[in-house]
Amino acid sequence: MSDSGEAVTGTGFRPFFWVDGQLRVREWPEVTARALAIPAAEAIGRHCSEVLRGCFTGREPPCAACRNDVPRRSATSSARPDRAAGCARLPVAQGDELALMWAPLSRLVSGDAGHANTERLLVRGALAAHLGSIEETLEWLRRACAADDCELFLLDASGREVFLVDCEGLDRDAFMQITRMPLGTGYPGLVTQAQRPLFTNHLQQDGLLQRADVQRCGIRSLIGVPLASGGRALGYLGLGWRDERVPMDWALRLLQDLKALIPLAIPRPSAGSPALDAPQQGLAVRCLGAWQVRIDGMAVPYSAFGRRKAVELLQHLVLARGRPLARERLVDLLWPDAGPDAGNGRLHVVVNALRTALAAGGPAGAAGYVVWRGDGYALDLARAHAVDLYEFLDRVAAARRALRAGNEVQALAWQESAQECYGGTLFADQVLGDELEGERARLARSFIELSYEIVGTRLRWGQLDGALRAARHALDIEPLAPDLHELLISLLQAGGRTAEARRATKACRALLGYAPEVESSRIGRVLRPLR
Repeated sequence: MSDSGEAVTGTGFRPFFWVDGQLRVREWPEVTARALAIPAAEAIGRHCSEVLRGCFTGREPPCAACRNDVPRRSATSSARPDRAAGCARLPVAQGDELALMWAPLSRLVSGDAGHANTERLLVRGALAAHLGSIEETLEWLRRACAADDCELFLLDASGREVFLVDCEGLDRDAFMQITRMPLGTGYPGLVTQAQRPLFTNHLQQDGLLQRADVQRCGIRSLIGVPLASGGRALGYLGLGWRDERVPMDWALRLLQDLKALIPLAIPRPSAGSPALDAPQQGLAVRCLGAWQVRIDGMAVPYSAFGRRKAVELLQHLVLARGRPLARERLVDLLWPDAGPDAGNGRLHVVVNALRTALAAGGPAGAAGYVVWRGDGYALDLARAHAVDLYEFLDRVAAARRALRAGNEVQALAWQESAQECYGGTLFADQVLGDELEGERARLARSFIELSYEIVGTRLRWGQLDGALRAARHALDIEPLAPDLHELLISLLQAGGRTAEARRATKACRALLGYAPEVESSRIGRVLRPLR
């Protein structure tokens, strides 16, 4: 069994809500009230287990959310964490004072695409605030997806095998039955080689699985997605459940979003992520992909900002790239409904919170990155800094200059360098306001157009394999972009790679719920050298 199984077309999502440190419901969104037919008045203030009756069957241990969050393994203990039955919980804000909760998979409901997108953004944002060691990151991921087990394989230095880095969950020993697999063997080897997901709800009858102990321990649903960095295969991320009813459409969409966080937890020698190559001096900000801030090489955790608006302020200042933003403009961006007096007071508090957060990540002088210049606030880019967004934009601009000068070879080099620099959607783990959403869409469109240009150049030079590498790398970064699926499928079809085109079409249908059927005029122009 694999991705040729159940169709992946749904927009299911888990209802979500917020609880305090004693697991009393603090906020109960209207979408959750509608989905579960439980009004907010009946939920707020009550323990989550009282609100969500039926979480447990009596045969399972208590909900993982009702116990300590991340189990620690001591060097002298072989005890494994209990399975994550019931709800999924990830703390937000400071400590355990506030946490996001997702209802059990048994409570997954149908909704529009916006509800499903909101769930994925919330999960990704909460996980991004808790990235630590590989072990902790996999454990948080396991719990967030309500899975029984979560494993990570990476490609070894030879490029011919994948090796098990770690597995978190009750069935760790079973998953560790085989710790190395050749490419093309088993779920880890097949997914890494083909760079496409595999999934099944019928693992007990699946001939692809190489580890009989995993079947014997009762795992029935399994999903694996490929990891890539800089256009190169990196490895495999897998989740397993004992429940055979896990909706694979929901799981695939969620895991495709969350996998971008995994390279952030991989030790630097194993990953080529630009965010991990941040300089050891000054301010470093990763905007493309999961939000990350470092001062002198030390990460500034999300909790250090204290206020959500402090993060938003820094994002606006980064996008302004040293240009001062007037006080009135910032108030309008951060609090569009606030009056001038109230807005100015709030802005003063948030600016201080941002400066305090930056100082907490390094020397006190780091607070000086936020300066008053002319008639507004700005980032002081005369100080040491590294921002992946600026690198991407500068490389795109250099490619355009080379094209204007008639140097197509140099232009392609800059374009491919820019494509590698683009680590993902702008502030991918954040829920953004309209202003930043517009910038996110513009950057994504710029990346897609850049990828089309690379493919077109490679085809004009008769380099089909190079064109395919560029198209596949683009899809690794923006897997939900219909244009990129259309590009890859059309490229494979025009190149006579029929079987690969069918697999790419299935992958597209799995992710988007449909596959492109009509070739656009732009695709036709790009593919003209093949015809």
